[in-house]
Amino acid sequence: METKIESVNYSGVEIQRSGQVILSEVNFKIFPYELVTIDGSIGSGKSSLLKTLYNDLPITKGSAKVLDYELNGIPSRKIPKLRRRMGIVFQEFQLFDNKTVSGNLEFVIDSLDFKLPCKKEDYINHILEKTGIPGKANSFTHMLSGGERQSVAIARAIVCNPEIIIADEPTGNLDDNSAKHIASLLYNLSTEGKTVIVATHDGGFFADFAHRELHISNGKLF
Repeated sequence: METKIESVNYSGVEIQRSGQVILSEVNFKIFPYELVTIDGSIGSGKSSLLKTLYNDLPITKGSAKVLDYELNGIPSRKIPKLRRRMGIVFQEFQLFDNKTVSGNLEFVIDSLDFKLPCKKEDYINHILEKTGIPGKANSFTHMLSGGERQSVAIARAIVCNPEIIIADEPTGNLDDNSAKHIASLLYNLSTEGKTVIVATHDGGFFADFAHRELHISNGKLF
């Protein structure tokens, strides 16, 4: 029988923010081909938990392993290597509005020196078609709808073929139809072998898609 290797393995982790304990005794594993949602009220610690995954918030207690990296005491030189294997989607998009859609994706490709499988223009068009926004390569992002902007954010997150997708409230600022589209995109990525981790205060948009739910309440994850 083939042994499944987890992408994420947290054991006895404590998460602090500004010197205060936000979450304690955090234990979970997440595997490739999984879509996992983490729900909880505003301020419950969802975003803080996600930030520990890419070491924007350091782990000081317990064992937190992401891909091949132990996060507790990870050397600073290894953090960029870890982050290269991730794609991060923010609630507020964090796009370059002075660039076109294509320019936003090119920035990531060039920054990571990603080796393209084909001509750059063809590859970007493929990614945009995959994320449901074909024909938008030359549009400036500030001219797009909220749903389109979040699709661009997902396109940017996956353009360098990461192993883990981390999305923080990706449906939070969207209308229902756009939110369902984003949920569908994230689910489809999990079926391709990605590990997809989503923080959300409204998991209903993912109800139609196979996924596992984690919950945060009173400083605990369950």
